[in-house]
Amino acid sequence: MEQFSTKPWYPKAVVNEISQNQDFGLLKHYSVYTEFGTLDMFDVEELNNPEKFTLLINQISNLDCFEFWGDLKKPILFEKIEIIENKDGIKLKFETNSQSFEGLFHNFPVKSWRRKWSKLEKDGDYLIPTGGIQWNGFDLMVFRESVESEKIQWKSDSLPIFSKMGSILGNFHTMMLETSAPRMEKEWNLRLKRLEKITSSGTLWRVPYSKNTNSIRSLGNLKISNWLLINDEIKLDLMSLGFQNFGVLITETNRFSSLRDVASMYFEIDNSKITSSSNSRDYLRQVFFESWRKNAPHKWHSKSALDGNLGGMQIWRYDVELYNLFLSRLYGGKFNKFWIKQVKDIQRSLFNYRIISASSLGMLICSITMAFLWPNLSIFTKIIIFCAGLVIYSLGMRIYRNTSLPPY
Repeated sequence: MEQFSTKPWYPKAVVNEISQNQDFGLLKHYSVYTEFGTLDMFDVEELNNPEKFTLLINQISNLDCFEFWGDLKKPILFEKIEIIENKDGIKLKFETNSQSFEGLFHNFPVKSWRRKWSKLEKDGDYLIPTGGIQWNGFDLMVFRESVESEKIQWKSDSLPIFSKMGSILGNFHTMMLETSAPRMEKEWNLRLKRLEKITSSGTLWRVPYSKNTNSIRSLGNLKISNWLLINDEIKLDLMSLGFQNFGVLITETNRFSSLRDVASMYFEIDNSKITSSSNSRDYLRQVFFESWRKNAPHKWHSKSALDGNLGGMQIWRYDVELYNLFLSRLYGGKFNKFWIKQVKDIQRSLFNYRIISASSLGMLICSITMAFLWPNLSIFTKIIIFCAGLVIYSLGMRIYRNTSLPPY
């Protein structure tokens, strides 16, 4: 355990025991036993050594449990490799005699959509994965062609940047419309139950989800660092998206609503140092959402989809907050629970809105009952009672719709 305890990708705070399994040549295979379940872990010594990396590729290329796809299906001679370790795994930069690539080695293999996304158009706003290695269907390594990029420098005026990001995300979700599927109410609520338990969040929230909340090939955990600046153009790097680290400890599903991707950016805005003002963060979220809405499929931001009583944006922000609380617990880091502490207030507001809706419906039912069943009333009086019930119901529902929680 001690040999990995300093690694940024190692969940040191919850590991109980580790055992070594049969290695695949230079690829060492471990079972990591945590408080929440067992993980498969892989490690390679001197991953930045081109000769050893080439030997590793040759050793696993003919094993049934490994599958190569894209650019890695053809033989490659690696000449130079650089590595940087982070919480997602090990970032790779390597050169061949004719090309340069960037990649990600997952010490804990993940389920992702990147192999599917490799078929997207490459001449757009996205950096597309071009190859990888899977172990039993889980991504072990994923690569794309190298590009000259720089991190976005946040200036005093970030509104145009977030507006462009919202547009790109909306267009991405439009591309995902074709492969979308119905909502996964049972699976999503079970996920929330699991996250509440393993994070000890002290909260409880379940929703029925709107019929317009489709499940898509979600980006997973969208971060500000996933946006790059290339020739003064903002691009979304899909190589580092489409998966949930340690997702096997939560649930099997990797499909979520498009709203979860938006909520992930809200989390980033609220926890970044882009601005220190709460009003500025509110406005950035609004700008991002409005830009996203203009480009995303209409039904995914319809009134039904955004209705807080059916989940809306709030339930997906809740999911994102719980997941990041879970990650902080794995790594033994600190976490700001400010938003999670507001959950009960959000639920109380939603309950009050439901009272307005229920009272309006109750008044309509009472008026109909009185109009048709109350004896010795003139037809004129019955019509007045019935119309009064309709007016009260209409006004109540209008108030209910106008008092729903904002989606940003």
